[in-house]
Amino acid sequence: LVAAMNKAVNYANRFGVLVVSAAGNNGLDLDHSFNYVSVPAESGAGMAVAATGPVGFALGATNFDQTATYTNYGTSVIDVAAPGGNDVLYDPSPSAPMCTRAIVSPAGTITRPCWVFDLVISTSRAGYSWAEGTSMASPAAAAVAALIRQSHPGISLGALRAALRNSAVDAGKKGADPFYGKGFVNALRACRY
Repeated sequence: LVAAMNKAVNYANRFGVLVVSAAGNNGLDLDHSFNYVSVPAESGAGMAVAATGPVGFALGATNFDQTATYTNYGTSVIDVAAPGGNDVLYDPSPSAPMCTRAIVSPAGTITRPCWVFDLVISTSRAGYSWAEGTSMASPAAAAVAALIRQSHPGISLGALRAALRNSAVDAGKKGADPFYGKGFVNALRACRY
């Protein structure tokens, strides 16, 4: 499987396709995981995305680039981080505190247990659902890469990769680090890049 994924990702890269992959949700340090390989995150010349998520957004938290508890990490693997949701406050009990938030489409308000608002709302077979994971983060990073490519249609794959990293907001320790790579993706900075 690992060899096949490497081949597929590298094949796509040869044709100018940037492969953006989820880092994985095992909470593993991929720099020190010995024989464990996170596929597709560590496949070929793709880019791996770690997840972040707020803890207590509906209760007033404003730190949206906090590392998600489940995300895989490692300086040699992670390129950037993006919103993936967080379930630190998960409480399935009927007595869980409820919160009401405004929503854009359809316009109105929604009331759910407060912890739900730390997750990402995503499409699902049932329409929309709340989810978390690096599989929520990687599409956000891919969307930022698409914005860069739209702004610079002739951009090379190497320049696109560099632009995604360089437009990210440095988070965690200064420079590249195990949890954020080169930083937290930023669509506005990417569009101005």
